[in-house]
Amino acid sequence: MTSSGFVALVVEDDVLTRMDIAGAFVARGWAVLEAASGEAALALCNSGTRVDALITDIDLGGGASGWDVACAFWQRGVLPVIYVSASTDLPHRRVLQSRFMAKPCRPSALIEACAHLHESFRRQNCGGHAGRNEAVGPA
Repeated sequence: MTSSGFVALVVEDDVLTRMDIAGAFVARGWAVLEAASGEAALALCNSGTRVDALITDIDLGGGASGWDVACAFWQRGVLPVIYVSASTDLPHRRVLQSRFMAKPCRPSALIEACAHLHESFRRQNCGGHAGRNEAVGPA
């Protein structure tokens, strides 16, 4: 399944992990933006850059966290968010209709989760039902 022109933002402080995730999305037809820190992601948010889905680590090595990044993007508009982290999931910190995936996870599982959330958002915007927070374990 391809994204049909959707833009995913991958926020990950580990360069190899970020490249692996971004490369998998690109290989499946997604346009991908990358941010190596929470601050870089917030700069993209504040610039008004189009982002259709957010994939973020939680612990970004100091400064803004993945929680902060997701909240900032949700303040400008609702979008699918997938938290990918070795950190403990804190459901009360997540934005609505988000998903948590524990590291390590297969990029293919991440892409499928993102596509599923994106479809849920599309249905909701066409009069469907609201989603819920979901947690997904290691793939």
